[in-house]
Amino acid sequence: MRAAAQRKHDEATARAKRALIAIRARGGPINFTSIAAEANVSKDFLYTQPELRQAITAERTAVQGTVPLPAAERSTASSATVNLAVATKALAQLRAENTQLRADNARLLGELMTLRRTTSLNRLG
Repeated sequence: MRAAAQRKHDEATARAKRALIAIRARGGPINFTSIAAEANVSKDFLYTQPELRQAITAERTAVQGTVPLPAAERSTASSATVNLAVATKALAQLRAENTQLRADNARLLGELMTLRRTTSLNRLG
């Protein structure tokens, strides 16, 4: 009887490990509920097995907060190159505009200083 119980335990553990691998490969949610359903074991069984509990907890923590993008929405090398070219062009335009604005600002500051000097001299004279 002990051998049968041990074999049943080992089979359940193996199913749980396979379920973890399968769900990870599919990009599905990894948690005790999903592993228990996939492996056809109870959540209590998973919680009481230190190795399985640690593996599930580690996987859940590693992927928590991240949502995998569908393949159609993932960036390709060519789209990344195009995006980089667009960003580089926009950066060059912004730098040119910034340079022009700085020059305009310096010119206007000079005109303001000249007006102040002229106004000051007219008051004195």
